[in-house]
Amino acid sequence: MTLGSLIHVEAALNGRAAIIRLNRPDALNALNGPLLDALDAALDTIAANPHLRAVILTGGERCFSAGADLKEQLADRLERVRRVHALVLRLQAFAVPLIAAIEGWALGGGLELAMACTFRVAAPGARLGLPEVHLGAIPSFGGTQLSTRLLGTSRALELLCWGDPLDAAQGLAIGLVNWLAAEDGGALAMALQRAEGLAQRSPEAIGGMLAAVRQGSQLPLALALAIEESITASLIAQSEADAIKAAFTARTRTI
Repeated sequence: MTLGSLIHVEAALNGRAAIIRLNRPDALNALNGPLLDALDAALDTIAANPHLRAVILTGGERCFSAGADLKEQLADRLERVRRVHALVLRLQAFAVPLIAAIEGWALGGGLELAMACTFRVAAPGARLGLPEVHLGAIPSFGGTQLSTRLLGTSRALELLCWGDPLDAAQGLAIGLVNWLAAEDGGALAMALQRAEGLAQRSPEAIGGMLAAVRQGSQLPLALALAIEESITASLIAQSEADAIKAAFTARTRTI
């Protein structure tokens, strides 16, 4: 499926996964208003699939995304910041895990988009960076906050204040990347492999863990443990209800 030609959406793993591909190759997948609108529409579409277990976000073979579209009017950029912040929050709260499959450059807003995903796979030739400091600016598509949550304060500030791109192996070493593909062109294949693993696990457990981590990560430990307890209780109740339903069904079949 194509959404306004800027986004391609493809079902994978028999409908249990979806691949969303950024498709502005002539602009290095720079994030402009129409592309962001198309990405939101893609998320709307795939969210309706009850069998969905994972989403893969990727770009082209030589560029995931070069970041914000600098050709947009300066007066529009603050509105674009708000627009991307809303998208980042949506990705962070999405019902199933998202995996960014990165080939080539992921810079500025492109890396920020990848950091908003649950996991990141990078090809060996990928380059990842937040170069805004060289322009006298800060990463404003969530980068200052997402990097800190992923890497810790010291590592995040190193990435932010130097602004120099890392290769994929360096990204893996500091925790910016979860998995390194064996070869260039292999990021999507590895992301699909990881999505298959997620699809084989309990969706209720995966959803519960996403909720516990997301809700509890910024809270004092006592409050975070209360959230964990509440989600555990809900899963136990659901398990008991499923067991009762299964027993009832088995019994009625013998009558």
